[in-house]
Amino acid sequence: MSPNAEPRLGPTVPAAVRRWKLWLLTVCAIYPTIVLLGLATNPVLENLDLPVRLAVLVPVAAAAMVWQINPRLQRHFGAWLTR
Repeated sequence: MSPNAEPRLGPTVPAAVRRWKLWLLTVCAIYPTIVLLGLATNPVLENLDLPVRLAVLVPVAAAAMVWQINPRLQRHFGAWLTR
């Protein structure tokens, strides 16, 4: 490091993620998530109209994807996502 260079403070910038790979990973994760949530909640929600069932399922699936599934998949497939 040169004497006039400022030291790097803070996190490093991650490599750019290939958007098509992130899309593919998300599709592969969201489909089983929605199917399993649909099967698990069907006994309780079966008498509701489809739009109402989806109004319950979509926020739960989105929360699972944002806070649980995607972070784990991105850690596991991180190198592949940036290649």
